[in-house]
Amino acid sequence: MKRSHGTRQGTRSILSRSKSQRGRINITRVIHSYSEGDKVSIVLDGAQQKGMPHRRFQGATGTVRAKQGRAFIVDVHDKNMAKTLIVRPEHLRPADGAPKPEVPRRQGQKVKGEATDAPAKGSTSKSKQDKKKAELERVRERAKSIDFKVLGTAKASDKDDLQIIKGVGPFIEEKLNALGIYTYLQISKMKGDLEDQVNEAIEFFPGRVKRDQWVNQAKDLLNEEE
Repeated sequence: MKRSHGTRQGTRSILSRSKSQRGRINITRVIHSYSEGDKVSIVLDGAQQKGMPHRRFQGATGTVRAKQGRAFIVDVHDKNMAKTLIVRPEHLRPADGAPKPEVPRRQGQKVKGEATDAPAKGSTSKSKQDKKKAELERVRERAKSIDFKVLGTAKASDKDDLQIIKGVGPFIEEKLNALGIYTYLQISKMKGDLEDQVNEAIEFFPGRVKRDQWVNQAKDLLNEEE
């Protein structure tokens, strides 16, 4: 086979790219705009043939004289001779020390080290406290719908450690107390619809009170106290 003597002869190593980069367009190069007097380096992009200068200018540094259509007129020196090239931006990079092209970002995307408008840690903590306070207030208002004639009433001074009951955490205990439930005895009397009413009043997962058998657990704890 006759050897080619085209303009891209011997460029396999010069224009080779990694598999992940083959055929991809470097958008940062395409959109970058150069001004008159900018120093640029010529770095050939094998995926873009239009506006590609001769291979011997690979790595050369020149000065942008003007813009011509989508390309730029670049003055370079080739073996002590001044040359004028017309090069598309795909084959140009800012020379060392020149401003780099800005990388396009999606809307809202942050850059490492960039200041953000995220709320301060203190304000986040305050927001959580406000949310918790609002939830407890809603629970207190629902106490009117609970039949305490069946459950019986109790005070904070009568309080049992409700967290011993499986499924009752610190905040759930606070909600039960806000509802007016402080003791094992009250929980042991939550039968039938009362279980569902309390479950809904404290904004717990649907059916969780029955699944965890709070009533039976409370009865067992009462028997242990006797």
